[in-house]
Amino acid sequence: MHEIFHTKPEPVTGYLVGIRRDSMTAREATEHLDELEQLSATYGIPVAGRELVTLREINAATLVGSGKVEQVAVACRALDAGVIIIDDELSPSQQRNWEKTTGLAVIDRREVILGIFADRARTSEARLQVQLARAEYSLPRLTRAWTHLERQRGGGGARGGAGEAQLEVDRRLLRNQIDRLKRELKHVRQV
Repeated sequence: MHEIFHTKPEPVTGYLVGIRRDSMTAREATEHLDELEQLSATYGIPVAGRELVTLREINAATLVGSGKVEQVAVACRALDAGVIIIDDELSPSQQRNWEKTTGLAVIDRREVILGIFADRARTSEARLQVQLARAEYSLPRLTRAWTHLERQRGGGGARGGAGEAQLEVDRRLLRNQIDRLKRELKHVRQV
């Protein structure tokens, strides 16, 4: 019989992208980015680099301009960063567009905070709340998981394809999980 040794993988390093909106001073934006760096460290992602982007107008596809996304990708490759952490909340499509352009995992501030809560939840109610929050956060983001099956669509007049069918199955399962977690949470609160 062979022994299998599991080694803990080296932690992936992150690259932070701070967003300075018109309503923020440079100092406020920097403090917000400093806080995200601390949150990232708490979550177990050491920071390889960071930059602050002044947002003049919102790009619906990526939040920031496509040129800035490319610049961030270049910086990440130079620093060997494995994940980009955006100091703002991204829509699911913005997150997918960042990932498609950079080829890296992209998470936002909310995902980091949910991860920290998940790591630290001790009571059954707290664990259920975190599981529910993560499931609700994940539901609109499911499409990225099945993009490798997109080419299997069509043919023979059939609607959709393997990727679409699997996506619908996953959505249904996740909705069922959300409903179950809500029931469990309600039960725990009544006890």
